[in-house]
Amino acid sequence: MANKKTDDERLERLMNQLADSVLSLSDEAILAEGRETGEQPDEQIEHTRLVLREASKAWALERPYRLSVENPVPRRNAPSLKR
Repeated sequence: MANKKTDDERLERLMNQLADSVLSLSDEAILAEGRETGEQPDEQIEHTRLVLREASKAWALERPYRLSVENPVPRRNAPSLKR
């Protein structure tokens, strides 16, 4: 279990570094790189928008489950119905 947590943390750091790398580029640099690879920037923009929208929806659907697992609601000590 500890290895999974460590792997997850490393993956999260990698994803954050990739995101920071992309965010540091100018729009012109991103478009130029796309053109150099022969891709159509407009198609890539739409594809990326779709991927991000779907990821956002999936995250929103998982959120109640994640919250319940990460921060379970403490149970109250209810009086027993048994007598």
